[in-house]
Amino acid sequence: MAAKLRYPTGVRPLLVEETARRRRVESRFVSALERAGFAEVVLPIIDYAEPYAPFLDHNTTKQSYRFVDREGELVAIRSDFTPMLARALAPALATDDLPLRVFYRGDVIRCEASRLGANRELFQIGAEIVGNTSVDADVEMLRLAAELVRGSGAKPTIAYNDTSIVTALGPNAVRAALVAKRMNDGVPDDRREIVAKLIDGEATLDDVAPFAPAGAARLRAIASALSSDEFVLHLDDVDEEPGYYTGIRFRVYANGGRRKVAQGGRYDDLYARFGAAAAAIGFTFTIDDLD
Repeated sequence: MAAKLRYPTGVRPLLVEETARRRRVESRFVSALERAGFAEVVLPIIDYAEPYAPFLDHNTTKQSYRFVDREGELVAIRSDFTPMLARALAPALATDDLPLRVFYRGDVIRCEASRLGANRELFQIGAEIVGNTSVDADVEMLRLAAELVRGSGAKPTIAYNDTSIVTALGPNAVRAALVAKRMNDGVPDDRREIVAKLIDGEATLDDVAPFAPAGAARLRAIASALSSDEFVLHLDDVDEEPGYYTGIRFRVYANGGRRKVAQGGRYDDLYARFGAAAAAIGFTFTIDDLD
């Protein structure tokens, strides 16, 4: 009898009060996004795994639930909205449609070895501007993310960096050193000084500009448009794997908490992988993390 009362690890029903709270947050987000000119799209909960295989990083692949359907095709349950949106929109994009502003909402399911009690079924709302390469689009999305946090009654802190800087610094050993916050033997001699500064959190945009002039200039322009009270440049914030991000990468926190409530960035090459060259920047909020 006890087994019948259990649910799989990481999933649970939402009862009356929790459902009402989620719907209030969802409604507030949708209203804010529609006021900002974003239109909603609805994406499938499952899709074939093959179209995403060439560019998903190892961690993302491990997080997805996969199974062979009755026709013998390998399919995956939705674990990340961003590439699904690119696959859906790319075949229909026309120059006259751009820039395009869209948002989405729904559950993602992730199979990941994470902290005890962490959810595997997550309700997310995200937004994206497609077809705009400008710094203004970066700034707009950062400000919109902050506005959504403030609308939930919390104080936002948004940490941002540019993934192109680490890419410009060279071999994989550089990324490994920055992720581990520890120098390794594979870092080339002519990169050791800047890598050491990044590891120690002492690097400035002037330090990285000789290696990544475009990335440094873009971050400088973004920083000049934003308040340092809510937006913080973290040049030492580096992902273990770059994934599909090509430029600015940011994480959103609320009320000084250490757990991010949203993340996002620029992925200017993603749509081309599905047949339409279009720059894009977006973010995704996990609603239940906004306590």
